[in-house]
Amino acid sequence: MFEPKPHAVVVGGSLSGLCAGLALVREGWTATIVERATGEPPGGAGLGLDRGLLGRVTGVDAGRIPVISGNRDSAAWGLVRQFLLEVALGTAGIEFTESTTVNGMQEPLEPGRISIDSTQGALTADVVVGADGVYSVTRRFVAPDHPAAVYAGYMLWRGLVPEAEVPGGLDGRGRNLEIHSAPGAQLVVYGVPGADGRTDPGHRRVSFAWYDASRTDLLRQTGCVQGDAVVATLGNDQLSAELTGELGRLARRNWPSPWDRCIGWGVSHGEVFGTPVAEYLPSRLVRHRAVLVGDAAHVATPMTGAGFRNALLDVAALAGALRGASGADVPAALGRYEQERLPLARELVSSGMSWGHSYLSAI
Repeated sequence: MFEPKPHAVVVGGSLSGLCAGLALVREGWTATIVERATGEPPGGAGLGLDRGLLGRVTGVDAGRIPVISGNRDSAAWGLVRQFLLEVALGTAGIEFTESTTVNGMQEPLEPGRISIDSTQGALTADVVVGADGVYSVTRRFVAPDHPAAVYAGYMLWRGLVPEAEVPGGLDGRGRNLEIHSAPGAQLVVYGVPGADGRTDPGHRRVSFAWYDASRTDLLRQTGCVQGDAVVATLGNDQLSAELTGELGRLARRNWPSPWDRCIGWGVSHGEVFGTPVAEYLPSRLVRHRAVLVGDAAHVATPMTGAGFRNALLDVAALAGALRGASGADVPAALGRYEQERLPLARELVSSGMSWGHSYLSAI
């Protein structure tokens, strides 16, 4: 007798969600990936990428993703997402649905299933995987008593600047990740491939993350932080001319060449956005048949440099736990996933919190 494959609904079509869909299909599942945005989601900058781990978890030929290799492999978020999406769209067993907002989920009347409520109607599955990031809707179901990521007390100015636009060039820099400090601020900067994937000097981009602890009032005034919760990023269109002028002056004063010129160009040409740093220390990762991975599960400061790597480790553990599981086996499998990943997730977030406390106490 034909037994249908177990089915997962993955909430969120960014990196974690696409990886979750690919990994589950490898284990004999089918997956519907539900994404709120249309086209490429806004935002994104650079990230460290372990292509070997990505390939092992998802089965993709991750060596095709362009990176800048120095003291680590650095990639561009948009290029990684584009690559994973193209693979997912060509993978049997994966359905990708965009322009779909998930409003919540519930335990349906049918035993052994779970449903999401979306703008495309109800979707029912054996498992719902919450890969919907910092502002996760799935987390509200899994941890209703602790649903929101909280403001860490500082923010990041982030951007991508084409190398060819940096006045005077990069002086041979851009291959290695660099960290610089100034009063009340830190800068993490490194090269990533260009928008067309080119990695040769002159055609790369510079990804910068400028830690700034002096903007809490701005974040509250613009509604990015409400109470203790982080609810939005600060778009370039929300930055006044006075603020962009100030950021340009601070870049020239605080950061060494060529990064002063690089960030100055980014600020003056609208290639910067603000991200309140959020933290989420989980107490659980699973409820009923809903499970969290990536930033939906745990949110640590980007200074840990381990966000996407830990999302991949989440996905690997989840796929392993669900291997061969269906029907009544699923809750126990999800329990094994939580038992494996929850202590490690809490350790990651706690480590980031300690860094943040040290950073803020030094100001």
